[in-house]
Amino acid sequence: TNENSPTCALSIPLPETMAPIPMQVDSKASVTGKTAALIAAYAGASAQIAVSEGAAAGTLSLAAPEGQLSGLATVTRYLASLSINTSTATAADLTGSATPEEEAAVAEWLARATGAEFGGVGAVGDDKLELLNAHLARRSVLVGCAVTIADLAMYGAVHAAVLALSPEKRKNTFGNVTRWCDFIGGSAGGNAIFGRVPVAHGDFPVLAVLHPPVVVAQQTKATTDKDGKPIRKHTDLPEKATAGAAGAGAGVAASEAGAKKEGGKGGKGGPGGKGGGGEAGAEGKAPAGDAAAGGGDAPVEHKQKEKKEKKEKPPPPPKEEVNVSCLDIRVGTIVKCWEHPDADKLWVESIELGEAKPRQVVSGLRAFKNSAQMTGARVLVLCNVKKGPLRDQLSEGMVMCCSNEDHTVVDFVVPPEGAKDGERVTFAGFEGEAADVLNPKKKMFETCAPKLCTDDAGVACYDGVPFMTSAGPCTSTLTKCHIK
Repeated sequence: TNENSPTCALSIPLPETMAPIPMQVDSKASVTGKTAALIAAYAGASAQIAVSEGAAAGTLSLAAPEGQLSGLATVTRYLASLSINTSTATAADLTGSATPEEEAAVAEWLARATGAEFGGVGAVGDDKLELLNAHLARRSVLVGCAVTIADLAMYGAVHAAVLALSPEKRKNTFGNVTRWCDFIGGSAGGNAIFGRVPVAHGDFPVLAVLHPPVVVAQQTKATTDKDGKPIRKHTDLPEKATAGAAGAGAGVAASEAGAKKEGGKGGKGGPGGKGGGGEAGAEGKAPAGDAAAGGGDAPVEHKQKEKKEKKEKPPPPPKEEVNVSCLDIRVGTIVKCWEHPDADKLWVESIELGEAKPRQVVSGLRAFKNSAQMTGARVLVLCNVKKGPLRDQLSEGMVMCCSNEDHTVVDFVVPPEGAKDGERVTFAGFEGEAADVLNPKKKMFETCAPKLCTDDAGVACYDGVPFMTSAGPCTSTLTKCHIK
């Protein structure tokens, strides 16, 4: 490719011996087909892919050198891996793999965009747009600070729904989603492939321009008079003058006291004035050193600044002990299960837990349980693990199972007959509230796990305390085995 060609920044010239990778979509004009085209273009991989039509509706597949890939999420990840270090995006940017947290968040949003929540037929209603609008309230993109495959896949999923909104809804009700669509469309090439979402840019509020504060020069008081002589403050009076004034004051006070006492005869005053009814006032001169004789010693008391007592910092609160009360383990029934489309060791289950709708859970049980053993099974589910995708399938819990030492035999921990779906398992002596979500950084489950096991009779226990329900203890066919 000519380096001055406009496609140079978006594609890698393939070696003559390497044929383009075949990718089959249902239709190049479908949402799936256009989303794949958008991701390939943004990753700079368009020249490496040969697109054909004919796949089943809503599906696509890619014949990668590593093997056949299917499903939009899986193919999307592969297209991102073909990205080169261009000014547009790198593979790390597209997948958020710069940090584990961002990578997990990108995977979760990609699963939501390509799964039943946003990617199903007719799935994107106002309720889904409200969720997306709230998430984007303080964000320019779904995850981090750069456009990722999650943004591109979600853009393809919601574009038609946003385009169908009334101008009033786009502006007032879903303004954050509209702003985000405008950004992805303009910066990532979405406008060219899907069409531009009408946005009146002037309708969005203009942020006030913040001016730096005005610094006012501080005026300083003059220290010299007009003749250039230093200005003396009242506290700068000579020591002798101050002492003489004090002595004179003492003499006057003594004279007045003497006059009152002897009926007009001069009373003995201080050195500042000899007292007496008229004579003393005229003769009263006192040297500075004698001032103390008339008024008495009056040493100046200097107030010492009291040192502020240092407040002792309160001791840090004791660390809360992590125990089984933080686990939200509930009774459930597997109502449906199906094979994971991209992993031969995983089941995907729909489990009834007494909630508004069943939870989807992904479990590594295909080597130990067949479909008939899974469907209808009564199980215990750890409900407050962090939700997230497992191989692109959302998992909202963990089925509690027993395993022998070498992990060759695995079986469910089973609630007793009569325990209702949704009932929480309790442990005598550990009555605390369960955590909303187990914090992976605090390793809450990992702290409890070594004490979770079955006893000689197969009763599931935590540190010897049985897993209890209103109908009795929970059990397993495996004895003296750890529970995971």
